[in-house]
Amino acid sequence: MTGDRASSDYRTQYEALIDLSNEGLAVLDATGRYLTINPAGQRILGCSEADLIGQRSVFLCDLDHPRSPGHSVDGTVWIGTAEVEYHVRTAPLDTAGGCRVVRFCPTDPAVRDRRALVAFTRTAAAIACENQLDVVLDRLAAEVRDTVGMATCAVILVDEATGVLHHVGKSGLPVDYGERIELCRRQGAPLATTKAIDEARVVVSEKFRDAALADPRWQPVHDILRTMDWDTYVAVPLVVRDKVIGALAGFLTEGRAPDREDIRFIAAMADQAAIAVSNAQMFKRLELQAAREERRKLARDMHDSVTQALFSLSLRTKALELSVGSGEDIDVVEQVRQIHELVCGAQTEMRALIMHRRPAALGEEGLVPSIRKHVAAVAAREGLSVVVESDDEFYELDETVEEDLFMVVGEAIHNVVKHAQATGAIVRIRRSFTDASILTVSIVDDGVGFSGPGDDQQSFGLVSMSERVKAHGGHLTVQTRAGSDPAHGTTVRAEIPCLSPLGESGRGKM
Repeated sequence: MTGDRASSDYRTQYEALIDLSNEGLAVLDATGRYLTINPAGQRILGCSEADLIGQRSVFLCDLDHPRSPGHSVDGTVWIGTAEVEYHVRTAPLDTAGGCRVVRFCPTDPAVRDRRALVAFTRTAAAIACENQLDVVLDRLAAEVRDTVGMATCAVILVDEATGVLHHVGKSGLPVDYGERIELCRRQGAPLATTKAIDEARVVVSEKFRDAALADPRWQPVHDILRTMDWDTYVAVPLVVRDKVIGALAGFLTEGRAPDREDIRFIAAMADQAAIAVSNAQMFKRLELQAAREERRKLARDMHDSVTQALFSLSLRTKALELSVGSGEDIDVVEQVRQIHELVCGAQTEMRALIMHRRPAALGEEGLVPSIRKHVAAVAAREGLSVVVESDDEFYELDETVEEDLFMVVGEAIHNVVKHAQATGAIVRIRRSFTDASILTVSIVDDGVGFSGPGDDQQSFGLVSMSERVKAHGGHLTVQTRAGSDPAHGTTVRAEIPCLSPLGESGRGKM
């Protein structure tokens, strides 16, 4: 009896300690429903015990998918609801049935701030030290997901020309999710990401899952949504030099919503993502510039050595041809003449190659005048009729854009000469009629066109042109009417978003 009385007294004191605790303490059954909860827990949740008993707890739901599995300490996780974030620990009870005891309290704002600062610092270090953009953005997405407690997070960049969304950094998403979203976009699904990018503002879309499952335009992701509890979608725009290039976005689970601090943190990390993308673009431009400098040096070396040697050889072969005389062996005379023609041809090819490697007039005269001069020289040499049409003689363009467009026109004209069997061509340089920020350069010939990829050199030339245009966010198209139109002919069109809108800087006219 004495032992029973002591045990009863111990239980009474233990229950009193539980009731006096400032932390919430609750016992949940195996399905996550409240069996009992102490007074502190009732105060924290703002509900009486009678209201909570038998209700499913948000804690167990989120603990099954913890916020920070890699960063929790001693089983501690942070769980957010629509109103507040909680600091939660859980442990199984030594009883049958899979019950758990949960200890919880609102997160100290200072703790939350430190967690955000650590994530921000780790991301900044990754941007500074890692040279692979996809690796950096994957880490950034994971940091945001863990710190805010999101079900998914992704860094999404938009293709200006096509509107296609590229998930370049992601955490918690299925491998093919980006491709599925692109199918939804093409079917006209209303994407919050696109809205955030177009309107340059934060977009929070609640009850996404139910709305998407009821909309056939979202059919490509229906099977994923049926197995997930994704509910609220948040998208924050990525801005580089006052231009929106994408968004940092992700899902929160059912019953969750981002608060002001969450949005502030996501926006700060979006700025980090924008810096990472901007750095990658800058490094790419520097690499292009270094390659161009190397090509210019090679062109100077070729001019100073090979071209001079060819010129000297052409003089000597011409002198030899004249000295042989008509009375000598006709075969010898013919062979000397052929050697002289080969040397002169090599000189012509070398001049064209050097011009391709070092278009010196670009820096002095600009893109359009340089193209006029170049195609005029080709036309005179090859007996072609080539016309250059432009709505502005002096576009103000970045040096690298000018060089690449010059090379594209040069390669296209070269293909006209070598492959098209054309009598004429037109080079058109003008703003796009549909988007004033896009410069369109097209080369149209009246030749025989082509029905396939052509020879290796021509194919290599098309690949080279396409790579030059893509380097500036543009795209290249090649259209041919071979075999389907008596006029035949081929059109090569390069479109690059490299101009300021009309009225901003006076660059160009319509």
